[in-house]
Amino acid sequence: MEGEFILSQKDRKVLEEFHRACLDKRTADKIKTILLIADGFTYTQIEKILLLDERTFNRYKKIYIEKGIDGLVESNYQGRQCNLSKEQIELLKEELDSKLYATAEEVCDFVEKTFGVRYTSEGMVHLLNRLGYRYKKTTVVPGKMDTVKQKNFVKMYKRRFKRLRNDEIVYFLDGCHPTYNSHAGYGWIAVGKRFTIKSQDGRKRINLMGAYEPKAGEVIVIEYETLNQASVIAFLMIIKKRTPGKIIYIIWDNARYQFAKSVKEKAKELGIKLIYLPGYSPNLNLIERYWGFMKKKVLVNQYYETFDKFKEALMTFTKSKSKKLKKALLQYIPEKFHLIEPAPA
Repeated sequence: MEGEFILSQKDRKVLEEFHRACLDKRTADKIKTILLIADGFTYTQIEKILLLDERTFNRYKKIYIEKGIDGLVESNYQGRQCNLSKEQIELLKEELDSKLYATAEEVCDFVEKTFGVRYTSEGMVHLLNRLGYRYKKTTVVPGKMDTVKQKNFVKMYKRRFKRLRNDEIVYFLDGCHPTYNSHAGYGWIAVGKRFTIKSQDGRKRINLMGAYEPKAGEVIVIEYETLNQASVIAFLMIIKKRTPGKIIYIIWDNARYQFAKSVKEKAKELGIKLIYLPGYSPNLNLIERYWGFMKKKVLVNQYYETFDKFKEALMTFTKSKSKKLKKALLQYIPEKFHLIEPAPA
């Protein structure tokens, strides 16, 4: 019986990698069945493609839902997955954690050269999945980030700012420069068809300064002609005016205009306490997640006929005070920090 069946990007990547390494036709057909069902093909269409029947499709689908990729291919690997000793498995995991292998074939070569054990690419994919490894996209991190300093900041924040007095408030602050251009994204599109979005010239942009208050999901965003010492000082004055009677803490990065003497002096005059993040730590600045959320809601898969309409859409979003938006922000930007492991040397 047909029905909605959705694969995550991660699960799809695992299936596709397994299929690339697959030498057994029956196993390949099982994987193709799952991918075709997820892509919205009808059973009638799949029957013509794979020359299998609906009963078989339902069996493969049930196995995958209940047991995942291991269940889908387990009958082909009984008694063939213990070619490496426990010590060799641990050495293999150390190698995989320190060096990136782009294909199962490369891992096979390493295992044969190091341990004298030969695996097929298909068997290696199965072994890697059993060991908890998945085929997925790499993550780019700043080359100069200091993990120790980031961890120390998180400890300090939890100790000092997780609970505030009634007369205290903390903001995460930074600038953003949305560009007048189309941003392609994902969406539900008919199988075999394309959904196109018009593009703009991409040469214009607006300069926004924003502050995010994580306890209540409050946001302050102001547009400036340019972001510099003067605009930062003006923004600090706005924050002070909007939060009278509060001891204000600003958490931000080490941008030159935010580290300027004039900015520090004005903050001291206003009674605002400045806290600088460790260098190269955008993952610790919660306002960055707000900018990402804003772009997702306003820019992705959207086309604005004129720059003025583009600008209006952004500013309307930043000024919204709806309960629905605030609830979404608190879910999307929890008061938690994503610590990134450094790239291997």
